[in-house]
Amino acid sequence: MPARADRPKMIFHVPFPLNPGATSASGIRPVMMRRAFEDLGYDVIEISGRHPQRRAQIREVKRRIASGLRVEFVYSEAATTPTGLGEPVTWQTSVTRDIAFLRFCRRHGVPVGLFYRDIYWRNDEYAQRVGQPYTSVLRWRYRADLRGYRTAVDRMYVPSMRMAEVMPYTDLAKCTALPPGAVIVETPAVEDPATMFYVGSLGHYYQLQEAVRAFEAVDGASFILCTNAAQWESEKSGYEHLLTGGATRVVHATGSELEPYYAVSALGCLFMAPIGYREFAAPLKLYEYLGHGRPIIATEGSLAAEFVVQNGIGWSVPYTAEALRDLLEELRRDPSIYREVAARAVAVRAEHTWKARAAQVADELAQAAPVA
Repeated sequence: MPARADRPKMIFHVPFPLNPGATSASGIRPVMMRRAFEDLGYDVIEISGRHPQRRAQIREVKRRIASGLRVEFVYSEAATTPTGLGEPVTWQTSVTRDIAFLRFCRRHGVPVGLFYRDIYWRNDEYAQRVGQPYTSVLRWRYRADLRGYRTAVDRMYVPSMRMAEVMPYTDLAKCTALPPGAVIVETPAVEDPATMFYVGSLGHYYQLQEAVRAFEAVDGASFILCTNAAQWESEKSGYEHLLTGGATRVVHATGSELEPYYAVSALGCLFMAPIGYREFAAPLKLYEYLGHGRPIIATEGSLAAEFVVQNGIGWSVPYTAEALRDLLEELRRDPSIYREVAARAVAVRAEHTWKARAAQVADELAQAAPVA
């Protein structure tokens, strides 16, 4: 959107290139948030790209701010890697430039908010996957980022406050939950509530065997499991022996290719083996299901299940095939239960769009009082 003098200005900063074609949550989220700020009416000054691009952009924006440019606020999103280390190291690499820029903005009276994605780097599995000495070096830089944010950021946005509670070097009073947003898609109603759609990864963090067992045990039920072909090839040995009744269909699709599967599925699936990470994770797919007006079945004990129950948009179920089977059969016996929850999902979803998330940021940062 072209800049206009009558539009309020905000800075959108990420220490990596934006990818409009991203398929992972970490790539989708910043693209959607940037678009949402434009939809709110802001003239977005973007700082993104690799080190040479950001270096030039930062230099120019700092010059303009020092010359009197009025900026309402800065919204930044941290990378999944330590700041500055998510790309090949060259002579222009800096692990401090991006955070120093945020600090510069605060000193010039511009409120700064930053979204911090996750703390997977603290897990033992991260150390096993990355190995030494890289784990020690990267963890040192992750901690340095968090220490830097203490003076560079007015408001720290996190997927959930549960995550904020276990983040080191973080002032809880400065933290606010900012989960993903929904894109509203008008999707036709489905008559049979015993039809469910899962879209996402498979593997250690995403185990759906009990969901498959449940659907295979319900006559005429349908479970569409959508993941990429490579992950299915890697994980199918853990599922093939469960495919006994023809209820489960494995597909590979992305983007608009998903819509036919949403159209024939009454439920969204977050029913997967519980792990500690899910106690504070806010999965993007929850809001994708919600955007389609689909009630959600989530594993008991997860943050997603808590959200689903609090908002009346689905069910929290223990991770057993028997518990899921019983729920499916109950919904079939009394479809009015399903229809009531589906109507609630359609009513609630407008409160959880990307535009609503951007509006939250704008409202909160307008009240911030940065250090002069």
